[in-house]
Amino acid sequence: MEQKFQGVIAVVLTPFNEDDKIDYSALERLIEFMLSKGIHGLFPCGSFSLGPLMSPEERKKVLEFTVKVNRNRVPIIAQIGAINTQTTVELARHAQSLGVDAIASIPPFYIPTDEEATYAHFKEIIEAIDIPAYAYNNLWTGRIISPGLLKSLVKLGYQGMKDAGEDIQLHFDYLRSVPSSFNLLMGTETLAIPALSIGVKGFTSGTVNAFPEINVELYRLFKEGKLEQAAKLQLKISKLVNILSTGPVISTMYACVKLRGLKFGQPRKPLRPISSELQEKIKDEISQLGLLEEPYY
Repeated sequence: MEQKFQGVIAVVLTPFNEDDKIDYSALERLIEFMLSKGIHGLFPCGSFSLGPLMSPEERKKVLEFTVKVNRNRVPIIAQIGAINTQTTVELARHAQSLGVDAIASIPPFYIPTDEEATYAHFKEIIEAIDIPAYAYNNLWTGRIISPGLLKSLVKLGYQGMKDAGEDIQLHFDYLRSVPSSFNLLMGTETLAIPALSIGVKGFTSGTVNAFPEINVELYRLFKEGKLEQAAKLQLKISKLVNILSTGPVISTMYACVKLRGLKFGQPRKPLRPISSELQEKIKDEISQLGLLEEPYY
């Protein structure tokens, strides 16, 4: 069975203006930019999207706007996870009402919960909707989904998981724990080739917001069996992420979108825009990688 979610899936940055309000015009420009470069899916309201920094109503509006702009051109996985079960279920139902292709949820975070409580949380989500449900393993939450819990989620009817745990051995363990029909997505572009090499169908990316070409080209080369060329781009993406990590990585991505010529906003507080000095340093290093001129990889 061919998976609907495969290839390069963009974790969409959410731009804010100086008043800390969502800049929808900038969001539309960004989505259109990435779609024009051939991305294969959208993942709004994720961690890179600053979903956890938005209110439930803001997240609903961002998702509504994303669905409107997308016009069914690529599939959408809506990240609906929240700190409590009630809000998560509310966002899941709202996402379903918009006709998105699937929802994904991180585990409940911050408040300590055991695996039984986490299972109950995921159970309430999937029982509230009729569309495909994905789990979302994310290192930043501090709540890693175990292979045992993942097996239990499969029995509940979960059809896939985005794994941003940044642990390739754990990713292998997940793959061995699920049936072949389960769609495990690699949750970071830095491990795209290792994951694709063992049968994973796609990966999510944050760098795709400013650098879609290198992400899409890596996937194309891999699919065509040009592994040596794909591996070179994988190493270049790794170097790119190292450069971005010289500052707060999400804030540096906002600056990089502007380097691509898009009029864009800024991150939401407590994140801050990076300094002009750091922006120039990052620009010089990214230019040396060849990512600011055609073919942009």
